Amino acid sequence: MVETAEQGARKSMAAPQLGALARQTVSADPEVSSRRAADQIAWLRDYAPRRINSLLIDERRCIPPYIVQDFGRTGLFGPLIEEEYGGTALLFRDMFRVFEQLMAIDTALGTWMTTSLFPGTRALSVWATREIKQEWLPLLASGRTLGAYAQTEPGAGSDFSQLSTTARPASAGGWLLSGDKHWIGNGAWAGISTVIARLEAQRTGPSSLVALAVPTASRGVRLGEEHLSFGQRGMVQNKMHFTDVVVPDSHVLADGNGRLAAMDSMCASRLALAAFALGALKRIAQLAFRFARRRTTSGVPLMNRAVIRGWLADTVTRTDILEALVYDLADRLDTGQTVSIESAIAAKVLGSEWAVEAADRLMQLLGGRGYDEANVAARMYRDLRVYRIFEGPTEALCDFLARRALRQSGQVRTMLSTYSGTDLARRFEAAVAARPTGDGLPDAPHAAVADALMWTLAAGAVRRHSPHHTHAQRAAEAQLQRALDGVCARGAGPTTASQDLLEGAADRYTQHIGDVVQQLPGAHCGLDPLLQPTRASGRASRSATRP
Repeated sequence: MVETAEQGARKSMAAPQLGALARQTVSADPEVSSRRAADQIAWLRDYAPRRINSLLIDERRCIPPYIVQDFGRTGLFGPLIEEEYGGTALLFRDMFRVFEQLMAIDTALGTWMTTSLFPGTRALSVWATREIKQEWLPLLASGRTLGAYAQTEPGAGSDFSQLSTTARPASAGGWLLSGDKHWIGNGAWAGISTVIARLEAQRTGPSSLVALAVPTASRGVRLGEEHLSFGQRGMVQNKMHFTDVVVPDSHVLADGNGRLAAMDSMCASRLALAAFALGALKRIAQLAFRFARRRTTSGVPLMNRAVIRGWLADTVTRTDILEALVYDLADRLDTGQTVSIESAIAAKVLGSEWAVEAADRLMQLLGGRGYDEANVAARMYRDLRVYRIFEGPTEALCDFLARRALRQSGQVRTMLSTYSGTDLARRFEAAVAARPTGDGLPDAPHAAVADALMWTLAAGAVRRHSPHHTHAQRAAEAQLQRALDGVCARGAGPTTASQDLLEGAADRYTQHIGDVVQQLPGAHCGLDPLLQPTRASGRASRSATRP
């Protein structure tokens, strides 16, 4: 049997690994991919001034349908989908270039695209059966339908052990899905959702989760209330309820290994968020430069003020460091290598923290203009603030990184040697070995260890991708050394206090300010009982429609 080019390409791809990210789909020819990305960037620059009004999207809490249709016709929904299913199959490097441009135009639309593509599409484009791909991927690639990803629950986020949504074998074959999800981006707009559930008979272990492709129109799927969020106001986010939803075996993803599909989705989304944060940082710096050159105080341009110039210099340096890290990881994926979960987390945490801080500083720089929603700064801050929460809060992710470094030191050392070089890996290992122990809470040094791990990865990326950016190299090296020193410093962790002291303070504050909960009812949305159908009339109506 003659091997096709596609089969050969798939064999050369990195094998799926739990907790590691790999391309796992066939991309377009590099020249074709680069040209498609350039065309999309040019189209966005022409389209945005004429057809996008971010303020109205916020006020109406809805992305206009024509934008979805236009994005679909331009191929913006197809970068993760192979050409045979109507996608554009972009290389990650090219995909991230488009992401940067979109994010610089509108932070809300950019983040919505993250939700639509990485949790919404990637789970299907990578892990679905051919039957599901043929049915759904052309629709997703063209924007004729949207995808969603349902993992978060009222009692569980990225912690799989707390998931309560279950899937149990159905007597006639397939699965019965039951449970409740919330904070589902695109939930009410999606035609199909990837749902992460726990196998009812297996409470623990790597095979205890299943990922299911569930069409929204399936019987037993009920869309719940929308979450009215602080930012990202144009994107719908819903609760979703599943009651004995029948899911065929053909709709099981990743050959039944739901944990593999879930971790891949989170890892890919984190890297994508870093790329979008990079675009936001560049836009923030652009606006800040423009204002600082034009605005004067006491006859002196703000650009000439030391504090302003220092912040702008820090922003440029951080942007260059993040760019090196993001595109280093993109190139690894495009050349068939895997991206470790630690490096994706590092990119996401650094990018989100820097972008949110930069948006806040931009508002401060603009003064009253920054607080005016007619200007872009306020919306950028609101839209970006969720980056510190999406796909795992910063604190939880840093705690995870530290635990990996302390409990799986051999694996982390090997990973750092691969990504950052042997010398940086050894410096990190030496700092961790020299850290003080026994002070404060058991996890007190975790923040310092995580910081050092992230800066080791960042410094290695800067060495490879920014050889001519001496300012970025110097800054990355200086920050790395400070982070390593922080690991070794005794008493460098957060101040701790007894639980009795904290609870006593909470009780004292309640005495001072009370505990007022607003209970004035909001708008009534339900149909009046006298207008609702009765069960009898419902049966009569159904009977009347029968032949």
